Amino acid sequence: MGKKIAIIGAGISGMSSASLLKENGHDITIYANAFSPNITSNKAAAFWFPYHIRNDKRGINWCRQTYMVYTEMAKRSETGISMRKLIKVQRKGMEDGEPVWIDFMPKGSMRMMHAYELPEDIAIGYEVQVPLIETQIFLPFLQKKLTADGVKFIQQEIKGFTELTNDYDFVINCSALGSRSLCNDTSIISVRGQVALLSPLHDMHLYLDNEKPLYIVPRKDAIIIGGTYEEHVEQEQTEPVTIHRLLNNAYETFPFLKEQKVLGSWAGLRPYRPEVRVEHETETNIIHNYGHGGSGFTLAFGCAAEVAKIVEGL
Repeated sequence: MGKKIAIIGAGISGMSSASLLKENGHDITIYANAFSPNITSNKAAAFWFPYHIRNDKRGINWCRQTYMVYTEMAKRSETGISMRKLIKVQRKGMEDGEPVWIDFMPKGSMRMMHAYELPEDIAIGYEVQVPLIETQIFLPFLQKKLTADGVKFIQQEIKGFTELTNDYDFVINCSALGSRSLCNDTSIISVRGQVALLSPLHDMHLYLDNEKPLYIVPRKDAIIIGGTYEEHVEQEQTEPVTIHRLLNNAYETFPFLKEQKVLGSWAGLRPYRPEVRVEHETETNIIHNYGHGGSGFTLAFGCAAEVAKIVEGL
């Protein structure tokens, strides 16, 4: 028999959890301060790529599960998900080799680049096909689908779990930075990411250079230029000097981008935690799913599957 479940948070973690739980026949209500497009998930330059995943078997499995979901969704244009070429480079003295997650990628989806294809200061480069999630399309698509499936969305700030625990069989906490106050979790911090926006170029590939740092994400509406990781910053405003640096990094790497119009800039706060928290809180009906940092879209459906597994096992 289906359970009555409340989810706190309407970002990618909350809505992916709602999607899988609804598929299992549960009655789902999502509570959030705001919904797409006025949420942090909308600001993400969202493409699937496992950051800081080495020998973390649990994390690798979550990435794998999410990858499989996106590759299926990419077959439908209305989802806003497509498979795109990503070039990842590693500078000399900073090589970390072939990624451990390549084992579950389809054969032929990755190619190590030859030395003659790379600038002198680059030691290793590879091309890989990854899902690009255009948040401005995907998040409204997912919310519309969930609504059609009977998921209820309520705009309300939840200040304590006791507001919900007596009325629901389970409460799923996907509140990201909100978990600092909801859970009194001092290990979670805000990490600001700033990006610049250029007019779109639809034949461009994704690009990632962690050491510079620089990422370039070409979407239908804009090219997103990013590369900041500012710990303990709570302000979502951009800084002109930082945006100028991001653009210069992009222009140095791809001079043709100077021809594109600068459309603007924005900033968002990533919910970083030393370890992603996906677990049942003992002796309560609360299940946590937060602390994904900048990997929310890469981990989303894997973590959601873990949440669904916990619910079915209790």
